[in-house]
Amino acid sequence: MDETHREQMARAAAALLPRSNSIADAITDELLATEEASYGSAGDAVRADLRASIRAHIRYGILMLSDHTEVRGGAVDLWRETGQRRAQQGVPVAVVLHAYTLGTRLLWDALVESGQTLGVAPEVLLSTGQTLWSDLDTQCQIVRERYRREELVLHGQDAARVEEVLSSLLQGRGSDPEFAAEARRVLRLDADSELLCLVWLPRQPLTSASLASERLLNAGHASHWWMHGEHAVGIASGSADNWSRLRAVMARSVRGRVGTATCREGLTGVVAVYHHALTAATNLPPSSDGVADIVEQLPEAIVAGSPELASLLVEETIAPLLHLAGATRQALLETLGAAVRHGGSASGAAEDLVCHRNTVLYRMKRIEGLTGYSFEAPRDRLMLTLAWLAIRGGEALEPERSTP
Repeated sequence: MDETHREQMARAAAALLPRSNSIADAITDELLATEEASYGSAGDAVRADLRASIRAHIRYGILMLSDHTEVRGGAVDLWRETGQRRAQQGVPVAVVLHAYTLGTRLLWDALVESGQTLGVAPEVLLSTGQTLWSDLDTQCQIVRERYRREELVLHGQDAARVEEVLSSLLQGRGSDPEFAAEARRVLRLDADSELLCLVWLPRQPLTSASLASERLLNAGHASHWWMHGEHAVGIASGSADNWSRLRAVMARSVRGRVGTATCREGLTGVVAVYHHALTAATNLPPSSDGVADIVEQLPEAIVAGSPELASLLVEETIAPLLHLAGATRQALLETLGAAVRHGGSASGAAEDLVCHRNTVLYRMKRIEGLTGYSFEAPRDRLMLTLAWLAIRGGEALEPERSTP
Protein backbone atom coordinates (compact mmCIF):
# COMPACT_ATOMS: atom_id res chain seq x y z
CA MET A 1 0.00 0.00 0.00
CA ASP A 2 1.56 3.35 -1.03
CA GLU A 3 1.75 6.45 1.18
CA THR A 4 -1.48 8.03 -0.09
CA HIS A 5 -3.46 4.84 0.47
CA ARG A 6 -1.97 4.39 3.95
CA GLU A 7 -2.96 7.94 4.85
CA GLN A 8 -6.52 7.31 3.62
CA MET A 9 -6.83 4.18 5.71
CA ALA A 10 -5.26 5.79 8.77
CA ARG A 11 -7.78 8.63 8.50
CA ALA A 12 -10.73 6.21 8.27
CA ALA A 13 -9.44 4.20 11.25
CA ALA A 14 -8.76 7.32 13.36
CA ALA A 15 -12.37 8.38 12.82
CA LEU A 16 -13.41 5.24 14.75
CA LEU A 17 -11.52 6.15 17.94
CA PRO A 18 -14.44 8.05 19.53
CA ARG A 19 -16.61 4.96 18.88
CA SER A 20 -14.02 2.50 20.14
CA ASN A 21 -15.87 1.49 23.31
CA SER A 22 -19.27 1.22 21.62
CA ILE A 23 -17.81 -1.06 18.93
CA ALA A 24 -16.17 -3.18 21.64
CA ASP A 25 -19.38 -3.36 23.67
CA ALA A 26 -21.32 -4.53 20.60
CA ILE A 27 -18.76 -7.31 20.17
CA THR A 28 -19.02 -8.23 23.86
CA ASP A 29 -22.82 -8.35 23.80
CA GLU A 30 -22.88 -10.58 20.72
CA LEU A 31 -20.21 -12.86 22.19
CA LEU A 32 -22.10 -13.22 25.48
CA ALA A 33 -25.23 -14.09 23.51
CA THR A 34 -23.59 -16.65 21.21
CA GLU A 35 -21.36 -18.21 23.90
CA GLU A 36 -23.88 -18.16 26.74
CA ALA A 37 -22.92 -21.73 27.71
CA SER A 38 -19.36 -20.60 28.50
CA TYR A 39 -19.96 -17.14 29.91
CA GLY A 40 -23.49 -17.46 31.34
CA SER A 41 -22.29 -19.07 34.58
CA ALA A 42 -18.81 -17.56 34.57
CA GLY A 43 -19.63 -14.85 37.09
CA ASP A 44 -19.82 -11.06 36.94
CA ALA A 45 -16.09 -10.62 37.42
CA VAL A 46 -15.22 -12.74 34.37
CA ARG A 47 -17.81 -10.99 32.21
CA ALA A 48 -16.57 -7.56 33.35
CA ASP A 49 -13.01 -8.63 32.59
CA LEU A 50 -14.14 -9.78 29.13
CA ARG A 51 -15.73 -6.40 28.38
CA ALA A 52 -12.65 -4.47 29.53
CA SER A 53 -10.37 -6.76 27.56
CA ILE A 54 -12.34 -6.38 24.33
CA ARG A 55 -12.33 -2.60 24.75
CA ALA A 56 -8.53 -2.68 25.06
CA HIS A 57 -8.23 -4.97 22.02
CA ILE A 58 -10.39 -2.73 19.82
CA ARG A 59 -8.55 0.41 20.86
CA TYR A 60 -5.19 -1.20 20.06
CA GLY A 61 -6.57 -2.43 16.73
CA ILE A 62 -7.81 1.01 15.72
CA LEU A 63 -4.53 2.65 16.75
CA MET A 64 -2.49 0.19 14.70
CA LEU A 65 -4.76 0.76 11.68
CA SER A 66 -4.28 4.48 12.27
CA ASP A 67 -0.55 3.93 11.64
CA HIS A 68 0.46 4.10 15.32
CA THR A 69 2.88 1.22 14.92
CA GLU A 70 4.53 1.97 18.28
CA VAL A 71 1.58 0.37 20.10
CA ARG A 72 2.06 -3.08 18.57
CA GLY A 73 4.27 -4.29 21.42
CA GLY A 74 1.51 -3.47 23.90
CA ALA A 75 -1.03 -5.24 21.71
CA VAL A 76 1.06 -8.41 21.61
CA ASP A 77 1.41 -8.31 25.40
CA LEU A 78 -2.38 -7.99 25.65
CA TRP A 79 -2.91 -11.02 23.38
CA ARG A 80 -0.56 -13.12 25.51
CA GLU A 81 -2.14 -11.93 28.74
CA THR A 82 -5.60 -12.75 27.40
CA GLY A 83 -4.60 -16.31 26.47
CA GLN A 84 -3.17 -16.85 29.94
CA ARG A 85 -6.13 -15.34 31.78
CA ARG A 86 -8.80 -17.21 29.80
CA ALA A 87 -7.00 -20.49 30.50
CA GLN A 88 -7.02 -19.64 34.21
CA GLN A 89 -10.73 -18.83 33.98
CA GLY A 90 -11.46 -22.14 32.27
CA VAL A 91 -12.91 -20.58 29.11
CA PRO A 92 -12.54 -23.13 26.25
CA VAL A 93 -9.88 -22.12 23.75
CA ALA A 94 -12.37 -22.39 20.87
CA VAL A 95 -14.55 -19.76 22.57
CA VAL A 96 -11.53 -17.51 23.09
CA LEU A 97 -10.56 -17.72 19.41
CA HIS A 98 -14.18 -17.14 18.36
CA ALA A 99 -14.03 -13.81 20.22
CA TYR A 100 -11.08 -12.75 18.06
CA THR A 101 -12.83 -13.76 14.84
CA LEU A 102 -16.03 -11.98 15.85
CA GLY A 103 -14.11 -8.87 16.92
CA THR A 104 -12.22 -8.73 13.63
CA ARG A 105 -15.44 -9.04 11.64
CA LEU A 106 -17.27 -6.26 13.49
CA LEU A 107 -14.23 -3.99 13.45
CA TRP A 108 -13.97 -4.55 9.70
CA ASP A 109 -17.65 -3.67 9.25
CA ALA A 110 -17.12 -0.40 11.16
CA LEU A 111 -13.97 0.37 9.18
CA VAL A 112 -15.73 -0.13 5.84
CA GLU A 113 -18.54 2.15 6.95
CA SER A 114 -16.05 4.82 8.04
CA GLY A 115 -14.01 4.47 4.86
CA GLN A 116 -17.04 4.82 2.61
CA THR A 117 -18.17 7.92 4.51
CA LEU A 118 -14.73 9.50 4.01
CA GLY A 119 -14.48 8.43 0.37
CA VAL A 120 -11.68 5.88 0.78
CA ALA A 121 -11.04 4.04 -2.48
CA PRO A 122 -12.45 0.46 -2.63
CA GLU A 123 -9.02 -1.00 -3.43
CA VAL A 124 -7.64 0.61 -0.27
CA LEU A 125 -10.40 -0.97 1.80
CA LEU A 126 -9.73 -4.34 0.18
CA SER A 127 -6.02 -4.12 0.91
CA THR A 128 -6.70 -3.15 4.52
CA GLY A 129 -9.15 -6.00 4.91
CA GLN A 130 -6.47 -8.45 3.78
CA THR A 131 -4.10 -7.00 6.37
CA LEU A 132 -6.74 -7.17 9.09
CA TRP A 133 -7.54 -10.85 8.48
CA SER A 134 -3.86 -11.72 8.20
CA ASP A 135 -3.28 -10.10 11.59
CA LEU A 136 -6.09 -12.25 12.99
CA ASP A 137 -4.04 -15.37 12.23
CA THR A 138 -1.11 -13.88 14.14
CA GLN A 139 -3.29 -12.93 17.11
CA CYS A 140 -4.87 -16.38 17.31
CA GLN A 141 -1.49 -18.09 17.12
CA ILE A 142 -0.10 -15.99 19.99
CA VAL A 143 -3.24 -16.39 22.11
CA ARG A 144 -3.44 -20.14 21.47
CA GLU A 145 0.21 -20.71 22.37
CA ARG A 146 -0.03 -18.73 25.62
CA TYR A 147 -3.31 -20.43 26.50
CA ARG A 148 -1.78 -23.88 26.02
CA ARG A 149 1.30 -23.01 28.01
CA GLU A 150 -0.81 -21.77 30.91
CA GLU A 151 -2.93 -24.88 30.64
CA LEU A 152 0.22 -26.98 30.99
CA VAL A 153 1.20 -25.04 34.11
CA LEU A 154 -2.25 -25.51 35.59
CA HIS A 155 -2.15 -29.23 34.93
CA GLY A 156 1.33 -29.41 36.38
CA GLN A 157 -0.03 -28.17 39.70
CA ASP A 158 -1.85 -31.51 40.07
CA ALA A 159 0.05 -33.78 37.71
CA ALA A 160 -0.54 -36.82 39.91
CA ARG A 161 -4.31 -36.34 39.71
CA VAL A 162 -4.18 -35.94 35.94
CA GLU A 163 -2.21 -39.18 35.59
CA GLU A 164 -4.57 -40.95 37.96
CA VAL A 165 -7.56 -39.90 35.84
CA LEU A 166 -5.90 -40.93 32.60
CA SER A 167 -4.90 -44.33 33.97
CA SER A 168 -8.46 -44.88 35.22
CA LEU A 169 -9.80 -44.19 31.74
CA LEU A 170 -7.74 -47.14 30.47
CA GLN A 171 -9.46 -49.28 33.09
CA GLY A 172 -12.82 -48.47 31.55
CA ARG A 173 -14.05 -45.97 34.13
CA GLY A 174 -15.06 -43.48 31.45
CA SER A 175 -18.48 -45.16 31.32
CA ASP A 176 -19.16 -44.10 34.93
CA PRO A 177 -21.07 -40.77 34.66
CA GLU A 178 -19.69 -39.40 37.95
CA PHE A 179 -16.12 -40.30 37.08
CA ALA A 180 -16.53 -38.95 33.51
CA ALA A 181 -17.69 -35.60 34.88
CA GLU A 182 -14.69 -35.45 37.22
CA ALA A 183 -12.34 -36.49 34.40
CA ARG A 184 -13.66 -33.69 32.18
CA ARG A 185 -13.08 -31.21 34.99
CA VAL A 186 -9.53 -32.38 35.67
CA LEU A 187 -8.62 -32.62 31.97
CA ARG A 188 -10.48 -29.39 31.09
CA LEU A 189 -12.69 -31.03 28.49
CA ASP A 190 -16.09 -29.89 27.30
CA ALA A 191 -18.89 -32.45 27.42
CA ASP A 192 -18.83 -32.64 23.62
CA SER A 193 -15.05 -32.45 23.15
CA GLU A 194 -13.78 -34.53 20.26
CA LEU A 195 -10.94 -36.79 21.36
CA LEU A 196 -8.11 -38.66 19.70
CA CYS A 197 -6.17 -41.44 21.41
CA LEU A 198 -2.48 -41.81 20.52
CA VAL A 199 -0.08 -44.61 21.37
CA TRP A 200 3.65 -43.98 20.90
CA LEU A 201 6.04 -46.94 20.74
CA PRO A 202 9.40 -45.16 21.05
CA ARG A 203 12.68 -46.32 19.57
CA GLN A 204 14.44 -45.79 22.92
CA PRO A 205 13.08 -46.36 26.45
CA LEU A 206 11.19 -43.37 27.85
CA THR A 207 10.78 -42.14 31.40
CA SER A 208 8.36 -39.39 30.36
CA ALA A 209 6.16 -38.54 27.38
CA SER A 210 6.69 -34.78 27.85
CA LEU A 211 8.32 -34.43 24.42
CA ALA A 212 5.10 -35.39 22.64
CA SER A 213 3.03 -33.11 24.88
CA GLU A 214 5.34 -30.13 24.35
CA ARG A 215 5.60 -30.54 20.59
CA LEU A 216 1.83 -30.76 20.21
CA LEU A 217 1.37 -27.84 22.56
CA ASN A 218 3.74 -25.68 20.53
CA ALA A 219 1.71 -26.53 17.44
CA GLY A 220 -1.53 -25.51 19.14
CA HIS A 221 -2.90 -28.94 20.07
CA ALA A 222 -4.04 -29.68 23.63
CA SER A 223 -3.08 -33.15 24.85
CA HIS A 224 -2.39 -35.19 27.98
CA TRP A 225 0.23 -37.95 28.04
CA TRP A 226 1.30 -40.62 30.48
CA MET A 227 3.49 -43.69 30.47
CA HIS A 228 1.71 -47.04 30.28
CA GLY A 229 4.37 -49.69 30.65
CA GLU A 230 7.05 -49.10 28.02
CA HIS A 231 4.93 -46.99 25.71
CA ALA A 232 3.28 -43.58 25.96
CA VAL A 233 -0.44 -42.94 25.67
CA GLY A 234 -1.94 -39.57 24.78
CA ILE A 235 -5.41 -38.06 24.69
CA ALA A 236 -5.79 -35.00 22.44
CA SER A 237 -8.81 -32.74 22.36
CA GLY A 238 -9.96 -30.39 19.65
CA SER A 239 -11.61 -30.73 16.28
CA ALA A 240 -11.47 -33.82 14.09
CA ASP A 241 -10.54 -31.44 11.26
CA ASN A 242 -7.18 -30.98 13.02
CA TRP A 243 -6.30 -34.64 13.46
CA SER A 244 -4.31 -34.87 10.20
CA ARG A 245 -2.23 -31.85 11.24
CA LEU A 246 -1.74 -33.35 14.69
CA ARG A 247 -0.49 -36.60 13.14
CA ALA A 248 1.90 -34.60 10.97
CA VAL A 249 3.34 -32.93 14.09
CA MET A 250 3.90 -36.33 15.69
CA ALA A 251 5.47 -37.70 12.52
CA ARG A 252 8.15 -35.00 12.48
CA SER A 253 8.59 -34.68 16.25
CA VAL A 254 9.16 -38.17 17.66
CA ARG A 255 11.05 -41.30 16.73
CA GLY A 256 9.22 -44.58 16.75
CA ARG A 257 5.77 -45.83 15.79
CA VAL A 258 2.60 -43.91 16.61
CA GLY A 259 -0.93 -45.22 16.25
CA THR A 260 -4.08 -43.13 16.54
CA ALA A 261 -7.81 -43.77 16.87
CA THR A 262 -10.76 -41.39 17.23
CA CYS A 263 -12.84 -41.61 20.42
CA ARG A 264 -16.27 -41.54 18.80
CA GLU A 265 -17.97 -42.21 22.15
CA GLY A 266 -16.02 -39.65 24.17
CA LEU A 267 -14.49 -40.77 27.45
CA THR A 268 -16.60 -43.94 27.45
CA GLY A 269 -14.70 -45.21 24.44
CA VAL A 270 -11.13 -44.45 25.57
CA VAL A 271 -10.34 -47.99 26.70
CA ALA A 272 -11.46 -49.45 23.34
CA VAL A 273 -9.73 -46.89 21.13
CA TYR A 274 -6.55 -47.27 23.15
CA HIS A 275 -6.37 -50.87 21.90
CA HIS A 276 -7.19 -49.69 18.38
CA ALA A 277 -4.39 -47.10 18.46
CA LEU A 278 -1.97 -49.68 19.91
CA THR A 279 -2.87 -52.08 17.07
CA ALA A 280 -2.30 -49.35 14.48
CA ALA A 281 1.14 -48.65 15.95
CA THR A 282 2.21 -52.29 16.22
CA ASN A 283 1.18 -52.97 12.62
CA LEU A 284 3.80 -50.49 11.39
CA PRO A 285 7.21 -52.03 10.57
CA PRO A 286 9.08 -52.50 13.88
CA SER A 287 12.11 -50.40 12.91
CA SER A 288 10.15 -47.59 11.30
CA ASP A 289 9.29 -44.03 12.31
CA GLY A 290 5.73 -43.30 11.31
CA VAL A 291 2.16 -42.47 12.26
CA ALA A 292 -0.90 -44.50 11.24
CA ASP A 293 -4.56 -44.25 12.12
CA ILE A 294 -6.52 -47.42 12.80
CA VAL A 295 -8.82 -46.61 9.86
CA GLU A 296 -5.78 -46.93 7.58
CA GLN A 297 -4.91 -50.28 9.22
CA LEU A 298 -8.28 -52.01 9.37
CA PRO A 299 -7.38 -55.11 7.30
CA GLU A 300 -4.15 -55.58 9.27
CA ALA A 301 -6.04 -55.04 12.52
CA ILE A 302 -8.66 -57.61 11.61
CA VAL A 303 -5.98 -60.19 10.84
CA ALA A 304 -3.96 -59.35 13.96
CA GLY A 305 -7.08 -59.55 16.10
CA SER A 306 -7.36 -63.31 15.64
CA PRO A 307 -3.94 -64.99 15.42
CA GLU A 308 -5.48 -68.46 15.31
CA LEU A 309 -7.67 -67.60 12.33
CA ALA A 310 -4.77 -65.78 10.67
CA SER A 311 -2.65 -68.94 10.93
CA LEU A 312 -5.48 -71.02 9.51
CA LEU A 313 -5.91 -68.52 6.67
CA VAL A 314 -2.23 -68.72 5.78
CA GLU A 315 -2.24 -72.51 5.99
CA GLU A 316 -5.28 -72.76 3.70
CA THR A 317 -4.02 -70.29 1.09
CA ILE A 318 -0.31 -69.57 0.68
CA ALA A 319 1.32 -72.29 2.76
CA PRO A 320 2.61 -74.00 -0.44
CA LEU A 321 4.64 -70.85 -1.17
CA LEU A 322 6.17 -70.93 2.30
CA HIS A 323 7.30 -74.52 1.73
CA LEU A 324 9.48 -73.40 -1.18
CA ALA A 325 13.15 -72.68 -0.69
CA GLY A 326 15.57 -69.86 -1.39
CA ALA A 327 15.21 -67.49 -4.32
CA THR A 328 12.05 -69.13 -5.65
CA ARG A 329 10.20 -68.61 -2.37
CA GLN A 330 11.39 -65.00 -2.10
CA ALA A 331 10.50 -64.16 -5.71
CA LEU A 332 6.98 -65.59 -5.45
CA LEU A 333 6.28 -63.91 -2.11
CA GLU A 334 7.51 -60.56 -3.47
CA THR A 335 5.30 -61.02 -6.50
CA LEU A 336 2.35 -61.94 -4.28
CA GLY A 337 2.82 -58.73 -2.28
CA ALA A 338 3.12 -56.53 -5.37
CA ALA A 339 0.11 -58.19 -7.02
CA VAL A 340 -2.22 -57.72 -4.05
CA ARG A 341 -1.08 -54.12 -3.63
CA HIS A 342 -2.13 -53.46 -7.22
CA GLY A 343 -5.44 -55.32 -7.11
CA GLY A 344 -4.17 -58.24 -9.18
CA SER A 345 -2.68 -56.04 -11.93
CA ALA A 346 0.41 -57.63 -13.48
CA SER A 347 1.43 -54.28 -15.01
CA GLY A 348 1.31 -52.49 -11.66
CA ALA A 349 3.17 -55.30 -9.94
CA ALA A 350 5.84 -55.31 -12.66
CA GLU A 351 6.39 -51.58 -12.17
CA ASP A 352 6.82 -52.13 -8.42
CA LEU A 353 9.21 -55.04 -8.91
CA VAL A 354 11.09 -53.38 -11.78
CA CYS A 355 10.86 -56.42 -14.00
CA HIS A 356 9.13 -57.43 -17.25
CA ARG A 357 5.37 -57.85 -17.18
CA ASN A 358 5.64 -61.34 -18.72
CA THR A 359 7.89 -62.40 -15.83
CA VAL A 360 5.29 -61.22 -13.34
CA LEU A 361 2.50 -62.95 -15.26
CA TYR A 362 4.47 -66.21 -15.15
CA ARG A 363 5.01 -65.89 -11.38
CA MET A 364 1.36 -65.02 -10.76
CA LYS A 365 0.26 -68.11 -12.70
CA ARG A 366 2.68 -70.17 -10.62
CA ILE A 367 1.20 -68.72 -7.42
CA GLU A 368 -2.31 -69.52 -8.65
CA GLY A 369 -1.27 -73.06 -9.51
CA LEU A 370 0.35 -73.68 -6.12
CA THR A 371 -2.38 -72.10 -3.98
CA GLY A 372 -5.50 -72.82 -6.01
CA TYR A 373 -6.57 -69.17 -5.68
CA SER A 374 -7.01 -66.78 -8.63
CA PHE A 375 -6.03 -63.10 -8.74
CA GLU A 376 -8.99 -62.47 -11.05
CA ALA A 377 -11.70 -63.71 -8.65
CA PRO A 378 -12.52 -60.95 -6.10
CA ARG A 379 -13.00 -63.32 -3.15
CA ASP A 380 -9.84 -65.28 -3.97
CA ARG A 381 -7.89 -62.03 -4.25
CA LEU A 382 -9.24 -60.95 -0.86
CA MET A 383 -8.07 -64.23 0.67
CA LEU A 384 -4.61 -63.83 -0.83
CA THR A 385 -4.46 -60.21 0.36
CA LEU A 386 -5.36 -61.11 3.95
CA ALA A 387 -2.90 -63.98 3.92
CA TRP A 388 -0.19 -61.63 2.70
CA LEU A 389 -1.00 -59.18 5.52
CA ALA A 390 -0.85 -62.04 8.01
CA ILE A 391 2.72 -62.96 7.07
CA ARG A 392 4.00 -59.43 6.48
CA GLY A 393 6.27 -58.08 9.21
CA GLY A 394 8.05 -61.29 10.10
CA GLU A 395 5.13 -63.23 11.57
CA ALA A 396 4.91 -65.75 8.75
CA LEU A 397 4.41 -69.42 9.38
CA GLU A 398 7.68 -71.21 9.09
CA PRO A 399 6.83 -74.73 7.90
CA GLU A 400 9.42 -77.27 6.91
CA ARG A 401 10.86 -76.20 3.59
CA SER A 402 11.53 -78.50 0.68
CA THR A 403 13.05 -78.09 -2.72
CA PRO A 404 10.40 -77.39 -5.39
